[in-house]
Amino acid sequence: MIDGLGGAVKVNNYLSTLDMKEVHPENLKLMENPVGEFIEAVAKESAKDAGQENMASKTSSL
Repeated sequence: MIDGLGGAVKVNNYLSTLDMKEVHPENLKLMENPVGEFIEAVAKESAKDAGQENMASKTSSL
C-alpha cells in the first residue's frame, strides 16, 4: 500500500478521496513488519521454485 501509492500521506489522501477514514501513521508502521516478513517469505519461495525449475530444465537437456 505504501510503496504502490507513495507514502502514508498519499495513502491518506487517497482514502480521503474515497471518503474513508484515514490511517494513522503509527498504525501503518505497526502493519509494516508482519506484512514485510510475509512478502519476504513469498519472494524467497518464488525464487526457490524458479531456481528449481531452471535447474530441472538445464538437467533435462543434458
